[in-house]
Amino acid sequence: MEREDEVVVFAMYDDPVEANIVKGVLESNGVVAGVMGDAFANTMMKGFTQGSIRVVVFRKDLERAHEIMNSASIGEPELENCED
Repeated sequence: MEREDEVVVFAMYDDPVEANIVKGVLESNGVVAGVMGDAFANTMMKGFTQGSIRVVVFRKDLERAHEIMNSASIGEPELENCED
């Protein structure tokens, strides 16, 4: 049985900075979020941390979190117009 106060994985990242940016966006929009990852495992894997950093939210906020991130203008920078 699913509980609204259950913590679920919203997204997985390789980069802890990116995960913390997402956490900040969610929290600034009223969604309690956390970042989970195993720093020791990340160190031992020496760069092979694919998807090891997780952003988590309460199940009751999962749909809202997706709505927020789908409407946020966060992503890869557009570099096509950035020529020297």
